[in-house]
Amino acid sequence: MTFEDLLANPSDWVAYFGYGSLVNDKTRNAESFGVAGRLKGYRRHWSIWEASPERRAFGMHGAAALSVTPKPDAYCDGLLVFDQKSHLPQVDIREAHYSRVKIDLADFQTDQPLPDQIDCYIYVGQPALTSEADPKFPILQSYIDAVMQGFLQKFGEVGMMRFVEETDGWHTPILKDRDRPFYPRSVELSLEEARLVDLYVSTTGAPMVTPDQLLP
Repeated sequence: MTFEDLLANPSDWVAYFGYGSLVNDKTRNAESFGVAGRLKGYRRHWSIWEASPERRAFGMHGAAALSVTPKPDAYCDGLLVFDQKSHLPQVDIREAHYSRVKIDLADFQTDQPLPDQIDCYIYVGQPALTSEADPKFPILQSYIDAVMQGFLQKFGEVGMMRFVEETDGWHTPILKDRDRPFYPRSVELSLEEARLVDLYVSTTGAPMVTPDQLLP
């Protein structure tokens, strides 16, 4: 599908703003496409939620994922993803821990002309279980890899830097699972991509933990 298809049949399409892994084209269905830009009114942060049964068996009580909080004067880099309306129920299942909230396209800043008759949404995460830093509630390195590869591809290296600067909650420990990823939509990084991800993550001061540190 292309932007021309969208303009020809806007009633068949829907849009949702991705600010994490949805920015990476490799994590979405192949028929969707995105326009990079900045959304006014939201601040991105790490939020800790309950772990899946398989992660609990490994020693994780929960895991951190990206969410957003409404904040009138804040801006958030991301991708306005255009997708066919028939795919929206699948996206809702993927984002099961999030509520789909309608947004105003006028709050999205981009150089690309966009049709104004398409419904636009953002997925806002459920309330966090805790705000305390605990290795049993980690951020997955494999998740960061997918997110930051997407930001590098869409915004360049400056986008990786801004992603780090405009995301709260980096006190949360990061689980080093790159070689054995827990994230279900994990990606492969080139050596240069891995170097850049590690470089910018290191500026956050987030503590790194290994899988054996999770086990009792």
